[in-house]
Amino acid sequence: MTKPVVLYHHRTQGVDAQGIHVQEMCRAFEAQGFKVVKVALHATEQVGKPSRPGFVSRAAEHLPRLAYEMLELGYNLAGLVRLVLAVAVHRPQFIYERHSLFNISGVLASKLTGAPLALEVNSPLAYEKSRHGGLVLKTLAQRMETFAVNNAHTCIAVTAVLKNMLVEQGAKPESIVVMPNGVNPEEYRDIPPSGRDMPAGAVLGFAGWFRPWHGLAEMIEALDDHGVFRTRAKLLLVGDGPARPNLLRIIRERSLADQVTITGPVDRTRLFACLGQMEIALQPAATAYASPMKLFEYLAAGKAVVAPDQGNIREVVRHGHEALLFPPGDFGECAKAVARLITDKELRRKLGEAARRSIAANGPPGRPTPFAWPSL
Repeated sequence: MTKPVVLYHHRTQGVDAQGIHVQEMCRAFEAQGFKVVKVALHATEQVGKPSRPGFVSRAAEHLPRLAYEMLELGYNLAGLVRLVLAVAVHRPQFIYERHSLFNISGVLASKLTGAPLALEVNSPLAYEKSRHGGLVLKTLAQRMETFAVNNAHTCIAVTAVLKNMLVEQGAKPESIVVMPNGVNPEEYRDIPPSGRDMPAGAVLGFAGWFRPWHGLAEMIEALDDHGVFRTRAKLLLVGDGPARPNLLRIIRERSLADQVTITGPVDRTRLFACLGQMEIALQPAATAYASPMKLFEYLAAGKAVVAPDQGNIREVVRHGHEALLFPPGDFGECAKAVARLITDKELRRKLGEAARRSIAANGPPGRPTPFAWPSL
């Protein structure tokens, strides 16, 4: 029997967390019985690498912002042609597209060919880039984003907070379903959960890309100010990123070289080993509308989690059940939550067990999704 085809369309470089996401989504579709045909800038992902060499990377780094936005607009022609040809050859059940700025090629291909489009939106890119990335064509970007959401057969937002933001910008609420990010729980099954004895001191951990808004600098300072490191606790920062120089400065100025370790970029195998070392997993800050991948990894690994008490985080965990939550931006309270977990082994065990159950309750990869995939 011939497998139904899904065209997976994305315009990413297929690196860092995006590469993991694309790879795992394709595996999940295959587990559901689909044949996946990718229409993308790159045929394969480079999971664990922070960037990929080539023209696109160089253009993003060196071109003026307006010139790069014109390139993004121009991609619509190339994307449309490739998608229309792929539909003609493969006759997919539907097109699955990861939303990107200025991209409406999936919507246009869907309208031209009749192939339904499922659009995955991970963030309100027009708003996000306007606020953080120096977006030039702000109005056009927002109108194209809303057009894409409203003209997809199904739009998948990763949080209810994000759905509400899209609706505020003009999207139709009835076309949007909420589906958070996730992980393959089988990959994390052998990682030892929280609740162990810690004769050498607690290992606190963060895994991800270091950006200023992740709150790592403020968290390190608060942990130090509240005496957490004097309990022999160690902090393991797994990853790299633009905030690293500032973190190294703080570590040096506060004489914390023996307490704080930065691994640099790691592959998936080493990531799992690092998660295994952690007894308490930290999410010091999170964008208000995101569905943080690291949070799901912590939960799947059975870790006692400390995270900010905000809407998108509460969609995933409950205070005192799967995590300890603190007021967003109050890093003193974050440090107090960590100190509480260091002294309470039973609470660490309870949170870790509930965390792992919360991921397992959603079933293995390939389980039916909360809505029917579109079909011709």
